[in-house]
Amino acid sequence: MAEQDWTGKSKGKKTGYQIFVFLLRFSGLRVAYSLLVFVAFYYLLTSRNSNRAIYQYFRQIGFGKLKSSYSVYLNYFVFGQCLLDKIAAMAGIKTNFKFDFEGEVNLHKMVNQGKGGILLSAHVGNWEIAGHYLDRIDAAVSIVMYDAEYQAIKEYLDRVTGKRKTRVIPIKEDMSHLFEIKTALENKELVCIHADRLLPGSKRSLQIPFMGKNAEFPYSIFRMIIMLQAPVSFVFSFKESANSYHFSATEIMQFDGDRDDELKKLSGSFVAELENRLRQFPLQWFNYYDFWKA
Repeated sequence: MAEQDWTGKSKGKKTGYQIFVFLLRFSGLRVAYSLLVFVAFYYLLTSRNSNRAIYQYFRQIGFGKLKSSYSVYLNYFVFGQCLLDKIAAMAGIKTNFKFDFEGEVNLHKMVNQGKGGILLSAHVGNWEIAGHYLDRIDAAVSIVMYDAEYQAIKEYLDRVTGKRKTRVIPIKEDMSHLFEIKTALENKELVCIHADRLLPGSKRSLQIPFMGKNAEFPYSIFRMIIMLQAPVSFVFSFKESANSYHFSATEIMQFDGDRDDELKKLSGSFVAELENRLRQFPLQWFNYYDFWKA
């Protein structure tokens, strides 16, 4: 079986990141892309648990057995492209990325309300590269992340990419990140949160139909948003071609009434939007564990 739960660590090793940065600096993005053919094949040969999990995803969304098997390889390839794009943008390496912004006006409206806001996304596409270009929006941006990623990778990327344009709020066991999020909203910041993974050790989840079968989504994140009564938009950034991305932001949702009903409405709306975007970009799902706990 594939891994049953997310462990709090992202896919990849420090050596792989070092190779990517070397290739980007000395050969450029397109040459680095070409070498991903071999990198993706390596992961296909060595990542048994991830293979099973991502194959299950493709079967769940309706792909046949043969198409699902081939799509596992393509998924690794696109994941590598997104990673290269992110590193290139953060390191200041010359690129010619183009962005198609859908619903950008919704983020400007959120900022103009003067209350800050929550941007909900998921481990799909390439949110981090979009976050790097959010200076189009006149507001400070904080990204909430789980702090159990390999520390060596984080330190290495900090060295080679320089200071991030966005501030990171690490999720901690003592729940102190909740106060940081509240403070960020009070300072009229936009706070970006991924709402598709349960945190390790979570005791409560939401069972929501996703791609035709119930899956667990994090109760704590949706509950927190309802309690904070913060404006919310669902944001996604997907790679459309070698040098173009599609960024989308939904209309603002505001919650200040019955908490149970609104929690159900918020979580259901988010999952529906996630499904809709994945139907458009099915290869860009990057949760490498048994999402449906089959």
